[in-house]
Amino acid sequence: MTLSPPRIDARSSFLVLAGWYVAVVVAFGMFLGTLSGSVLTGCGEVCDSERSRTLLFGLYVALPALFLALLVSLATLAVLISRTQLRSSALVGTLAALLPLVACGLLATIP
Repeated sequence: MTLSPPRIDARSSFLVLAGWYVAVVVAFGMFLGTLSGSVLTGCGEVCDSERSRTLLFGLYVALPALFLALLVSLATLAVLISRTQLRSSALVGTLAALLPLVACGLLATIP
């Protein structure tokens, strides 16, 4: 009688993956908190503060990129759960989130 290897828990792997995305959003929020909200004097209503420019960048560039990265991560998670021999939920969730988040971060820094 041969015993099959234990299956990986998909729910806990998904929670690890979601935790990485929550960490990225929290880090962005903390970064926004460090930026200045004041507008340069003599600029009028034309100029924006560093905080508002970064927030607009986050809404129009980083948020769609993060959504695409999430879709890729979910597909990667499904493949890793079904085809890998790894038995650690933390490792599988981290591997599924790692490459898309790194690619998203690198693409977001290109001017």
